[in-house]
Amino acid sequence: MTILNRAIPLLCAASCSLLLATAATAQTAADAPAAKPAAAAAHPHKKGPGRTPGDRLQAICTAADLDHDGNVSLDEFHQDIVQSWHSLGPDASGHVVLLELAQVPRMGKGRIKRLAAADKDGDGKLSFKEVVEARMAYFEAADADNNDLLSVQECVAFEKKRRASKP
Repeated sequence: MTILNRAIPLLCAASCSLLLATAATAQTAADAPAAKPAAAAAHPHKKGPGRTPGDRLQAICTAADLDHDGNVSLDEFHQDIVQSWHSLGPDASGHVVLLELAQVPRMGKGRIKRLAAADKDGDGKLSFKEVVEARMAYFEAADADNNDLLSVQECVAFEKKRRASKP
C-alpha cells in the first residue's frame, strides 16, 4: 500500500478535527513551535540577509514537527497539509484560484510556481486532492530511508538534489 493510500483516511480524519477547531487555534498551532526563531516563525518563506534554503526548510520542518522530536511524522505532515490548505483560503466550491493567490501580499513567485505545479488538470484552480497528491509525492521522494519520518537533513538533501537536476 502506498503512502498516499494510507494518507487519504488520515487526511479525512484530520480535516474533520481541524474544521471543528477555530481558525485562530489552527493558526496559533501552525505559527507557535517553541524552537523556531520569531522572524522565521512569522515568515518561513521570507528571504533575508544570511537566510539560506536550508534555513527556510529548517523553519518549515520545525513548524510541522508538532511533537518537537526532530522529525515530521506522516500524521504531523497530514496536519500540516490541512492547515496549509485552509491558510490558502479555498472558495465556496472548495478550490483555490491561482490568479487570486498572485494578488496576496507576501505570496512569493516561487510559492505560486510550486502551487501551480500541483494544478494537474490545468484549470487554474487547486483542489484539495491536487494539493494532497503533490505534498505526499514530496514526502515520499524526500523520505530517503523510507521510515515514514522526514528529518530536516532529508528535506535539505532532497531540495539540493531537486535543484541540481533543474535545467
